[in-house]
Amino acid sequence: MRIYASIYQALFCALLTALHSGNCRRNHQCLQKYEKTENHILACTDCPQTPLVRNSRSPEHCARKCKKAKKNCRAFNFQRHSQKCHLLPFDRFGTDVQKQSNSNFTLYEKKDYIRECITGSNNYRGRRSWTKSNITCQAWSDNIINEHTFYPDRYPAHDLRENFCRNPNNDPGGPWCYTIDPNVRAEECGIPQCSEEECMKCNGEDYRGRVDHTEGGRECQRWDSVRPHKHHFQPKKYRDKDLKDNYCRNPDNRLRPWCYTMDPKTPWEYCNITVCDSDYTEESIANTSTSCLEGKGTDYRGTTNVTPEGVSCQRWDSQFPHKHSFLPENYKCKDLRENYCRNPDGSEHPWCFTTDPNQRRANCTHIPRCGAEASQETECYEDTGETYQGTLSITRSGIPCANWSQHINRY
Repeated sequence: MRIYASIYQALFCALLTALHSGNCRRNHQCLQKYEKTENHILACTDCPQTPLVRNSRSPEHCARKCKKAKKNCRAFNFQRHSQKCHLLPFDRFGTDVQKQSNSNFTLYEKKDYIRECITGSNNYRGRRSWTKSNITCQAWSDNIINEHTFYPDRYPAHDLRENFCRNPNNDPGGPWCYTIDPNVRAEECGIPQCSEEECMKCNGEDYRGRVDHTEGGRECQRWDSVRPHKHHFQPKKYRDKDLKDNYCRNPDNRLRPWCYTMDPKTPWEYCNITVCDSDYTEESIANTSTSCLEGKGTDYRGTTNVTPEGVSCQRWDSQFPHKHSFLPENYKCKDLRENYCRNPDGSEHPWCFTTDPNQRRANCTHIPRCGAEASQETECYEDTGETYQGTLSITRSGIPCANWSQHINRY
């Protein structure tokens, strides 16, 4: 009897777990499939189906209601003050549908309906309607040219609308369709993986694509969530990093874009994103400076190689006296040549590791600002400069001058 009781208990727990996850009761997972847009709504002036308005205590609660509505909900407008959700049976690509500004709402759209690429799940719901050979797709409701059994009414969960490419049988080749060519029954549509849709330059600091799975196949955690992993990269705190939804990003200048994962045992992983053909462009080369700093000096390519105190910098390709990960081959577009001051991680100033074992790194704050350099260039002297009364306070090697009062009696 104890054996049977244990079996029944295990089955009961498994059933509860399935219901638990199926109903999206783990709040931090409910919004994983949505793209969020603050202060906006989707509105349709002449749609046959009108939004369903429901009371709701949170966006997560709205997402659960939207999931229960199934094919009748592709997005929802969450009204923050009145705590109501407007379940939308249409997406942004529908006829007469508009995305409008509204400070009282936050818009949540199912990502499957708004992106023209696929992830590992192949849940494509986009609008492509031709094959990789450029043959027009046959409507799923038609059965005249090429007969089939994939009728929209028979497979409601697969969104077999019009003649859009879909993957109702989970074919490993990705979305496909029947064609209007009697000689070509069906063909794949050649829709790209999201990792290939938008390539990254350099180390991906400016990557703004829609990859939301890691190179290990794990789903990314939303940046505005702290579950299952707590972190400080909140979108409102790092507005210039575009920490949107759960898309891979590189907010801290790591080797490449990454994300926190939904796996409690794996805090974060890198993402597999295609690298553009060239890390360098004419524009990026034109923006570099060799004599002064613009902004944080990320484009500085000068030859200053000592700290403000006059200590020589350590070579970037050396691990002595300080071990580090900023190797030239890992940051090819950061120009980590020799031992020159550089800013490969977006710090406030160019910096370098030092040759002093007791000082790991130092900011190269003695490199002049580009605005200040112009005024320094106008200064000059006659003969040996005995009458020079200018304000230049840096040697030609870039080392700051010491205060005269500290050394006036030495010579």
